[in-house]
Amino acid sequence: MHENERVGIVVQARMGSSRLPGKALSPIEGKPLLRRLCDRVVLSRRANTLVVATSDQPADQLIEDACRSWGIPVFRGPEQDLTMRLLGAAQAYGLTVLVRVTGDNPLTDPEGIDELISAFWDHKPDLAHNSHRNGYPYGTGAELVRVSVLERCDRELTSVHKRENVMSFVRQHVDRFSCLKVNAPVHLLRPQYFLTVDYPEDVLLLSQIYAHFNGRNDIRLAEIIEFLDTEPTLARLNAHLHQGFSE
Repeated sequence: MHENERVGIVVQARMGSSRLPGKALSPIEGKPLLRRLCDRVVLSRRANTLVVATSDQPADQLIEDACRSWGIPVFRGPEQDLTMRLLGAAQAYGLTVLVRVTGDNPLTDPEGIDELISAFWDHKPDLAHNSHRNGYPYGTGAELVRVSVLERCDRELTSVHKRENVMSFVRQHVDRFSCLKVNAPVHLLRPQYFLTVDYPEDVLLLSQIYAHFNGRNDIRLAEIIEFLDTEPTLARLNAHLHQGFSE
């Protein structure tokens, strides 16, 4: 039992995007990307709640309106201060542990989220993540962090860049924070696949995946990988646009 912990999935999403403006609500096989993402990660069995964190800019009123129409809680905070946005969402919904998911990854794996939460319960790190070369395919992983770590960063970080990249800051300072890399099972290890949305080619790839599985939100990651393994041309459709994992 983990009665003292309240774990929430916080989806970080904005309408602004230099490469693909408005992608958060762009259709993926007939349904907005953000809706697909939320309908997928809510299948996590170990998270207590789901919140979408967006900015307080007027353009992101569209995200708030959409989420409220879907019955999904929303928190709005400073556009250029991710530390405050994540921390504000955590505090507003009483979280002690936050699983950060980025809004351009509609195929984020709920089973992978549950593995992260289990790893946190077992090892009690400050941060755990499965988004790395030996982790889950690009665009399907997530990061977990203690809210107390975000509170500490909020007090200590003054640089705009560091506050906007707070999760990277924690991962890079292993002298100050305990960080755990969670590897993917071998059968899910595909660092050459890119299942994120930054370019039109990404939208095409993900739309074809969803079409193949009849628009299901509960597609298991193993099913997606098996499909892409049999369709190498499709799997390589967007590979030239992405650099892969940095660690």
